[in-house]
Amino acid sequence: MAFTVREIIVIAISIEEAGYDFYIRSGGKFNDPAIKDVFDFLAREELAHKEIFRALLRKDEADAIIPDELTAYLKTIGGIRVFGGNRMDPDQIVSGINKPIDAIRHAFDNEKESILFYSEMKELYPADGETTSLLDRIIAEERKHVIALVSLAEKIRLM
Repeated sequence: MAFTVREIIVIAISIEEAGYDFYIRSGGKFNDPAIKDVFDFLAREELAHKEIFRALLRKDEADAIIPDELTAYLKTIGGIRVFGGNRMDPDQIVSGINKPIDAIRHAFDNEKESILFYSEMKELYPADGETTSLLDRIIAEERKHVIALVSLAEKIRLM
């Protein structure tokens, strides 16, 4: 099944919403202020990205069909959590997190998936430097999230 550019942007919005929900719920599970601060920061960042994609959605009036090959690839890197199938319930994910490192690992994997997904989204806008630049900015921010998570994991290991 092929997707339109508009549908891919809606999927990107859903990725950010899921990230926000995860960070808020995970941060609430722990009492350590450093852990809470990092997860609160990441949650706010997800909301900011969501708004960027909403603006892009309003800007992008074209419902161009994405070629099947790129659609298949986006499905692969986006994973089941994005494209349907047997999605894991967010409550189940968060309830399985008992230690901060569990939340960090899950968040780290999601951030890496987001970077890859958004990198491939750039292929949808080969002639639109403004949108490509915007996606590059989001990718750079996602990379900062990975660094923040690695830093937090290192601090936890030192405690």
